[in-house]
Order: sequence, then C-alpha cells, then structure tokens
Amino acid sequence: MSGPFMNQSQSGPRSVLLQVEDQYNKRIDDDIAKLVDCFADIVKVGENKDKDKFKVAQEGYQIESQTAQIVRSSESLLGLITELKQHLLLNDTHTLSRLYNDRSEILKTQKQDIQATLIDMKRGLSSAIYDMESVYYRSLTQESSATNSL
Repeated sequence: MSGPFMNQSQSGPRSVLLQVEDQYNKRIDDDIAKLVDCFADIVKVGENKDKDKFKVAQEGYQIESQTAQIVRSSESLLGLITELKQHLLLNDTHTLSRLYNDRSEILKTQKQDIQATLIDMKRGLSSAIYDMESVYYRSLTQESSATNSL
C-alpha cells in the first residue's frame, strides 16, 4: 500500500505544510515575475522612436497581449489571496475556539440571567397565589361565620 499519506508519520504534517508554503511562494514568485516582465516590455515598446505605422501596430498588439498577461497574473494573485483567506478562516483553530468559548460564555450568562428571572417570577407568583388563597379562604370563613350568625 503506497499512498500520499503513507509516509506521513516519517515526514510529518510539518513537511506537508512546508510543501504547501513552497507551492504558494512559487505561484507568487511566478506571477510577480510575469507582471514585472510585462510592465518592462510595455515600457520598452512604448519608446517613441521613428516608427512606421506597421511597427506601431505591431507594438500596439504587443502591448495588448502584455496587458492581457498582466490581467491574468493579477487574477491569479487575487485567487491566491482568496485561497489564503479561506484557509485562514477555515483552519484558524485558535480563533475558532476562542470565538466558540466567547459565545459559550455569553450563552451561559444569558442562561443564568433567564434562570434568575424565572426564579424571581416564581417567587412573585408564589407570593401572589398565597395572597389570593388567603383572601379566598378569609372570604370563605367570613361567609361561613356570617351564615352561622344568621
């Protein structure tokens, strides 16, 4: 059995991360090198020497193709930035656990507040029921004593 993850115990997750970092660095270096080359070509072509219309048209086409390459390289860099942001958001366990703990504390506090409110309401309701029961029983005893006295 040979697979990409078979030798992971020997190479470890650290070397996998280094390989991924090297790939990202290579992509960045390649895209930036293309950008620099394209800009240098555009500046070089943009020199205004005695040129005929055919040469100017050729250079215009060359500038357009270099501009297209600049756009592709820029889009590649933006895609790389998006990948890095997603990776950071999805794999930043320290921040995720801190956010989870913060949210848990907020919910615990809210739970305790709600429980305290319920206990206060229960006490108030018990007191109100006791008062109503005592008024009710008093009225019953007053009625029975009024009927007995008649």
